[in-house]
Amino acid sequence: MQNIPDNLTVVIAHNDDATRNQLREVIEGLSYQVKDGCCSVDDLIEVCAEADPDLIISSVELSNGNAIDALIDISNRNPTPAIIVTNRDSLLDVEKALRDHVMAYLVEPLDADQIRPTIYLVCERFRQFEALKQENEDLAQALSERKVIEKAKGLLIGRDELTEEQAFRRLQKMAQSARERMAVTAQRLLDQEAAE
Repeated sequence: MQNIPDNLTVVIAHNDDATRNQLREVIEGLSYQVKDGCCSVDDLIEVCAEADPDLIISSVELSNGNAIDALIDISNRNPTPAIIVTNRDSLLDVEKALRDHVMAYLVEPLDADQIRPTIYLVCERFRQFEALKQENEDLAQALSERKVIEKAKGLLIGRDELTEEQAFRRLQKMAQSARERMAVTAQRLLDQEAAE
């Protein structure tokens, strides 16, 4: 279970003191830091804003509302993996949460032996999700840059009557002499042409 950070910070939110204490005991037993146990949605949002946790473990319902909506809101602002603790009656709500940002769930009564592997699973899924998201962003950026380069090549081909290879080499030399990425040079060329 090497992918779980050694200094994991966990926020626990649950209405029931006994369940909250059980979770705290298990989490602290794993040498992770536990932030204040929360009983309400407001507490959960406030503690997460202050603590910037690595993981949130929460029941579905808190004293003043549904925690799933709060978890989605928290994760939209700062992506954070979450585990829902639920009884069997709330499994339908958990299915909705699994489609959003919650990565796993535990069914009450809790089995302490299941908490550590669930934490591992959630941290691993979250790491993979973030890596995939970054890869998608990188691909989108590369595609966007490629389009700019192609437009600049087209400009050079039309304006200076170059072949595609000559236009590419000229753009490449311009970028090298300016010590910048080709996409930056290409965009500058397009901007200059538009300004004329």
